[in-house]
Amino acid sequence: MTSVTFSIITPTMNSAAHLEATITSVLNQQGVVLEYLLIDGGSTDETLAIIKRYAAFDGRIRWISEPDRGISDAFNKGIQLATGEVIGIINSDDLYEQGALALVCEQFTQSPHCDLVHGDMLRVEGERPLFRMVPGPVGSLIWREMPINHPATFVKAACYRSWGWFDTGLSLTMDYELVLRFYRAGCCFCYLPHVLARMRYGGASDNRFRAVRSELVRVTVSNGYPRCKAIWWYIYYLLAGTLKLLLRRTGLHAVIRLHPKFRPLSGDTL
Repeated sequence: MTSVTFSIITPTMNSAAHLEATITSVLNQQGVVLEYLLIDGGSTDETLAIIKRYAAFDGRIRWISEPDRGISDAFNKGIQLATGEVIGIINSDDLYEQGALALVCEQFTQSPHCDLVHGDMLRVEGERPLFRMVPGPVGSLIWREMPINHPATFVKAACYRSWGWFDTGLSLTMDYELVLRFYRAGCCFCYLPHVLARMRYGGASDNRFRAVRSELVRVTVSNGYPRCKAIWWYIYYLLAGTLKLLLRRTGLHAVIRLHPKFRPLSGDTL
């Protein structure tokens, strides 16, 4: 692969609050060839007006607006429309860092054996970055938790064609299940040690972490993981998630950053 063409997908549904920032973070990527697919579920706020305004002056944007069966269905519609060699998915309240796609393009070009390139991510409260999320080894974590940062992940389109799309029967862990499927199929994961995206707190998985862990147990057990181990990790992460939520709500982000996954930002002091 001497060069890479990207298809970037953003699902939207009444996303006017942050959508413009997401769109501009995609369109401002330099040095890459991309198409931008906005998949709207039938918004009733200003979302469609924003999409139409940007699409009117940038031919890289393609969009649809119609009812869907949830975010997995929206992801799949975007994948079906995608024509690029590499697909990235960025939700409508998240952002790409400047130069992120150029770094990913370079990684795929230098390592054509890679099926999936993933990197670091900033977690953001409002507009304030709190910490840098650095993924651990995929093989060590894959049966316990989502091992990579989904907004900072880019997958060859051929992987979707070979191993399938998002499971519309899942409402919270569809990205985890797909990554697990790619891993079990032998796809090559390549880690890029750069911040590629920013993700705001407040999504479904942040607000319903008990339900996330329950669904994750169901996914892992259905894929052959021992139920007793799955329940153990359910309890462990439920307690850890409760503690992290308490620390975040009390402003004790420095304590969270003591965990190797949640690194301090450059210049931060603990």
